[in-house]
Amino acid sequence: MTNEEKEIFQLARPHLQVMSNELHTVEVVGFCLRLMQSVGGDRHIVIPAAILHDTGWAKIPEKVSQKIRIPDGEKESIKVHEEISALIAELILRDVNYDRAYIDEIIAIIIGHDSRRQPLSLNDKIVKDGDKLSRFSKRFLPIWPQWGDGAEAKDLFGALSHGVKNWFFLSDSRKMATHELRHRMAESRSRLENL
Repeated sequence: MTNEEKEIFQLARPHLQVMSNELHTVEVVGFCLRLMQSVGGDRHIVIPAAILHDTGWAKIPEKVSQKIRIPDGEKESIKVHEEISALIAELILRDVNYDRAYIDEIIAIIIGHDSRRQPLSLNDKIVKDGDKLSRFSKRFLPIWPQWGDGAEAKDLFGALSHGVKNWFFLSDSRKMATHELRHRMAESRSRLENL
């Protein structure tokens, strides 16, 4: 990350201390960086949006957030964390004197990163796909089912296989997800064999 991105991340950190969001955010940023290497995108927009997209969960009571995160949860309520995340993002980006032109697009991405079905731009596709790709990462995969929106642990690989086909906007994201899923499945088999 650049120094400016590190500063944004440090200001976001207090808002990422619920639901393993700090780890999730690190994974999302990593996947977004990888995607930008192959598909392009504007780093000034993608990385701050990736860092700040879930900061709003910290302001939502756990009982409420669990109802939102379950499969087929309250779709309109999902907007609550997006709207709060957008407000937090605006404050943090202003605090670091971020360029206003970038802030507007970052906020637009954050305000619909889960609820908006059609992406606004390539930058939005990268953030949306990076968010979903985090579920495939070695470090975050064991945590994802505990979020409430994940699959039951017993059907984790089935849910991820379904996700490869249905979650992504970019073909590069599907390739990455397929690659990551193969690795997670091989790691799981290896653990079972070593029991």
